[in-house]
Amino acid sequence: MKTNLEHARNYHKQGWNVIPIAFKQKTPLRGFSWKPFQTQEVTEENLQEWFGNDRYRNMAVMVGEVSGGLTILDFDKMELYEQWKSKYNGLAETLPTVKTSRGMHVYFRSEEGKTIAYNKIDLLGSRKYVLLPPSIHPDGPTYEWIIPPNGELPVLDPDVYKLDRLTEETEDREDIEEREAIYIGKDNCIYLPDFLKKYNFDKNKSKKIYEAITHTQPKTEGQRNKKIFYFCRWLKGVPELADLPVKELKPIVREWHQKALPVIGTKSFMDTWADFTYGYKRVKWPKGDDTLEKAVQLALKAQDILPEAEDYDSTEGQYLIRICYELQKLQGKEPFWLSCRSAGGILGVSHETANKYLQMLVTDDVLKVLKEHTSNEATRFKYIGG
Repeated sequence: MKTNLEHARNYHKQGWNVIPIAFKQKTPLRGFSWKPFQTQEVTEENLQEWFGNDRYRNMAVMVGEVSGGLTILDFDKMELYEQWKSKYNGLAETLPTVKTSRGMHVYFRSEEGKTIAYNKIDLLGSRKYVLLPPSIHPDGPTYEWIIPPNGELPVLDPDVYKLDRLTEETEDREDIEEREAIYIGKDNCIYLPDFLKKYNFDKNKSKKIYEAITHTQPKTEGQRNKKIFYFCRWLKGVPELADLPVKELKPIVREWHQKALPVIGTKSFMDTWADFTYGYKRVKWPKGDDTLEKAVQLALKAQDILPEAEDYDSTEGQYLIRICYELQKLQGKEPFWLSCRSAGGILGVSHETANKYLQMLVTDDVLKVLKEHTSNEATRFKYIGG
């Protein structure tokens, strides 16, 4: 049987920053500061000091850049892991996987370096540590490898897992009875929350509004502005609200705000209402009006090759130019949004390759960048070819 020091050294050889944790605990011993090791590399001398005399019996790995971009999917429930596995079975059978006290940890590397909390699933890529086998959970179970690491971990794009969609599907299944009870009772009469009664909507129309509120809730601090704009898009997609003055939507926005408070902290409703009124007037494409999908369909139906695409000897290049052309037509004089990940998914190439293609079109004066991408928004382009 391997000693704790041997386990720690093996993880160290993987390039992982391993730190000591108190026996049968998830926290370090009193007096041990783990935060410096978010950026500071652990040494062989550290490992000898911590694990050589069995002072520390549990161990954890720091995720993120200090461990070579280590990223972990933390499933709190086995059923969520099984749902994810059924969608990505090829990956699930090869990625290193640890059985925890209640669920699973799935290991890979990414370049994103981000941590996001979903519903019962966490994407851990920065500022966190995770217990490693053979640590013992406070409740008694021992962490164990179901699929042990074998060589260098693959670099994957966390967004490919669509965890937000997976958890939304789960939330729908778990809360279906509660949601239905909001709209129709056992006596087959409709019952609505107070904030919806003033609109005199039927069950289906009210349900659209309630779904807009629940499906656009921020899951972590810092998502408020982004989610408010999504909320604007959802409500713009409800035809019954289209002709109402924005001020008539205030009770709906207040309900959204109340549900979001546990995540967004002490933000006042005034801030949320101000951001909503600003964003609602600027929504050009409501939810359900997928501009990119329309552009792709138009590009697929096109019979001709654009003059500015004739110099490119690959179908991918010609196809990308046509999509950008159709996006610009749909947007009129306004710039269009296009991320390298979306472009890569359409073309069947990596997002890195798609990014190179887009930069090439900028260099060739087919596209012009009007606004660089941010963590929340894709790059804004203007089509100038032709």
